[in-house]
Amino acid sequence: MASIIKFPRSIDSLAPHATRPQIASKYLEGIRGQAIFSSLVEGVWVAIVLVWRVLKWVLSINVVFQLFRMIYQWGRPDVHAVWTFLLHFAVLTALTCFVSLYQPKGKKF
Repeated sequence: MASIIKFPRSIDSLAPHATRPQIASKYLEGIRGQAIFSSLVEGVWVAIVLVWRVLKWVLSINVVFQLFRMIYQWGRPDVHAVWTFLLHFAVLTALTCFVSLYQPKGKKF
């Protein structure tokens, strides 16, 4: 067996009696802000999920229209149809990911 050697403690290293730490008021405001934000995101998610079947078709038709518009106006330098198409496609993709991947905490939908 190995022998355990206890080293002497110095007086400076002794911890004083621990007191319960006080919670800062900024920490509580942060928690309240997070709760409000998470409730807001959850409400937006529920609203989008309720209309998702119709909204998905409307946004998809809009993206296809923007695609054809981009192809038609490809050579014109004064029209920024590529950026418009990419923005509409990004919104459709982001909403699809938001609806399919996000799940509110504590809820089993």
